Amino acid sequence: MAKTGAIRAGRAYVELFADNSALVRGLRSAQKQLMAFGASVKSMAAAIMGAGAAIIAPLMGATKYFSTWGDNIAKMAKRTGVSVKALSELSFVASQSGTSFEALENVFRRMQRSIYDAQRGLSTAVDGFTDLGLSFIDFHGLSPEEQFKLLADRISQVEDPTRRAAIAMTLLGRSGTSILPMIEQGAAGIEALQEEARRLGLTLTSE
Repeated sequence: MAKTGAIRAGRAYVELFADNSALVRGLRSAQKQLMAFGASVKSMAAAIMGAGAAIIAPLMGATKYFSTWGDNIAKMAKRTGVSVKALSELSFVASQSGTSFEALENVFRRMQRSIYDAQRGLSTAVDGFTDLGLSFIDFHGLSPEEQFKLLADRISQVEDPTRRAAIAMTLLGRSGTSILPMIEQGAAGIEALQEEARRLGLTLTSE
């Protein structure tokens, strides 16, 4: 027969771990709090990761854009003979007037062809430069970007808009009229925007 003390001890054991005991209720409450805390930490981590992605994605996009832009500048420099530095600045100048990068390249190509044609004595090119008070000799020894500024300056001084557009198309091809807003202020206007490009840190070097 069991002793009275043992029975009481066993009874206490049962009561201690009964579903309605204070200890079990306390443990369950603590468990719920820990689970809620864990869920909040998980949610916070997800939010931090989301914020990080929101920050990183635009940075990666910007890096890709500038990498592509730099690559296009470098390739155009090889095709036209214009320096990377000048092209990066002129690209900014063009963008401020709504002139496309492709139009700018076409203009440089046609300008160089017109200078060559004038040197060979082709009447269309000779007459076009004569209308501006120029000849192929005026371009001798100048870099391509200096040749462009000289031509842009003279075209901008033509008061008759119809004649101005005709001369631009004659010497710079079909893209000639598309750059008229870009060269409206002549060489001084171009150089002012180039300075702005330098101030903004948009000037590239060959390196």
